[in-house]
Amino acid sequence: MQTVALDMNEPNSIISSANIDNEMPRVFSTPTSSLKISSDERKFADITHQVSISILIGGAAGLGLDTLEKILSNAFKASGYYVFTTKEFMSRVRGGSNTTLIRIANFPVQAPCWEVDISIAMDTLALGHMKERWHQGTVILADESFSNNSSNVIAVAMKESAKKFGNAQYGNTYMAGLLFGLLGIDKTPLFQSIDKHFKDESANKEVAEVGYETGRKIENLTLPKLPKIDFKEVEKLHLMDGTTACGFGFLAGGCNMITAYPMSPSTGVLNFMASMSKEFDIALEQSEDEIASLMMTLGGWYGGARAMTSTSGGGFALMGEALSLSGMTETPAVIYLAQRPGPATGLPTRTEQGDLNLALYSGHGPFPRVVLAPGSLEECIDYGYLAFELADKYQIPVIVLSDQYLADSIFMIGDVDFSSYKQHRYITKSAEDYERYADTPNGISPRAIPSFGEGLICAVGDEHDERGQITEEYKMRKQMVDKRTRKNDELSREAIAPPCKGKGEIAVIGWGSSKGAIGEALERLDDKRLEHIHFVWVHPLSPEQLSVLNGYKYKIVVENNADSAFADQLKLHDVYVDDKILQSNGFSFFADQLASMIEKSLKELS
Repeated sequence: MQTVALDMNEPNSIISSANIDNEMPRVFSTPTSSLKISSDERKFADITHQVSISILIGGAAGLGLDTLEKILSNAFKASGYYVFTTKEFMSRVRGGSNTTLIRIANFPVQAPCWEVDISIAMDTLALGHMKERWHQGTVILADESFSNNSSNVIAVAMKESAKKFGNAQYGNTYMAGLLFGLLGIDKTPLFQSIDKHFKDESANKEVAEVGYETGRKIENLTLPKLPKIDFKEVEKLHLMDGTTACGFGFLAGGCNMITAYPMSPSTGVLNFMASMSKEFDIALEQSEDEIASLMMTLGGWYGGARAMTSTSGGGFALMGEALSLSGMTETPAVIYLAQRPGPATGLPTRTEQGDLNLALYSGHGPFPRVVLAPGSLEECIDYGYLAFELADKYQIPVIVLSDQYLADSIFMIGDVDFSSYKQHRYITKSAEDYERYADTPNGISPRAIPSFGEGLICAVGDEHDERGQITEEYKMRKQMVDKRTRKNDELSREAIAPPCKGKGEIAVIGWGSSKGAIGEALERLDDKRLEHIHFVWVHPLSPEQLSVLNGYKYKIVVENNADSAFADQLKLHDVYVDDKILQSNGFSFFADQLASMIEKSLKELS
């Protein structure tokens, strides 16, 4: 068994050790340790054992927020802090008001918070946009040209300092230096991060130096307490977004073909697989539309490839006919569905868990499918791999649900043992009397591909007999429907039970990307009555899988949508919930706000 470091600068070293054939691995553990509070010469507020600082940076598209996020994330990690980042951005190339949230901590952070400790405005609109996220102690930084002489805003010469170096775009590196200087963090990791990002552009480091010295000179502030650094554990971890983690999972599952039409926020997976196609044998096609993309995916599987497509809700809505074709022809398919708010175009750059019913019920006529919804980087890899195994084994479509929040947020992950992701092959060599849809006890017919054996390989969208010839004979129709349906029995036995954290009498139930926010919210509440139950395998649900929900005094479901789609699924299986916490405003759940929502729910239930 080989442990492979996730080095984003050397992609070909990442999964070269993956080999072929085993079971679903459980190989992840994020390093954590019991950390003590450090002392510091500067003036800091009181703190608790788990310490984090939340930094919100706001500005228009085009001002370099993405660059600033990358520089600071790498610099904070190199400084020995656990790092988490997420972003909020408008659907426009330039202008608007966007934000990036960076949290640094002495513990692994898995969720955003609403209230922030430091707020940096890159333009005048950002001040108003971020204002409702400030609390009494928030440190607010803005350029002197738009600080409005407010008593609670620290005015700095961002624009003037940047212009002295010939370009106003240097404002982001000035603010990076200012932040490190303000917090009193060693500037070396920051300058190394700037060097790595900008290569030979020395002016960026020079303007960051000016910002750093300015930050060091700012006085009479009560700053948030710096978390204690932990180089030993943090250096073992890697910064990664959910898009990349899903991509690694798909590669671990043997994906060697992707066809997709670009659609935010799913396009990142297409881009990732395109970049990896230089190192691995991956056929890639940007299709003319989403209908073509899934049809090509089915063609890939028919020919023996492990193929997938990526899309969001509007694109997936177009795939209904091809999804049914997968069901009728029993052709595998893997579909990465990154959710965003609808209906229609909705909020194309925001997040929501709004497409569960779309994933469950798309396509005409009943046929088996699996829906998986990872909620962490580890689960993105684990279940990305599993999607291909299930699709191949059961000859069904498997839908992996992500969303804009999970796709674009940056978390931390340890080294991954990719050698444990072993791919089974379920293709059989056909004999001359081969029957593609042979009626078997478990409903899974031996699947052959053209030119591998002597048999005729038929695949047809009409109802058919065991050989694959079109039929309208009612007894054969019933036989084929029953055969396909029997796969559900096998899938129910394969369903993975949700992990449970805690031993309380009140279940807080979530699925998919809400995992981190629920986990931190329950830690903040520190109520021994609460237990977190997190579903990744969301369809099909089985009695054995749901038995973990027995015996609770109350059940509270948390969903980032307006229709409580998962709570409705539980109800269909005679699992009734006592309260629903729903949100559909385009944001993911924030840990601090969610803690208050759960606390309110508990009071109402008591």
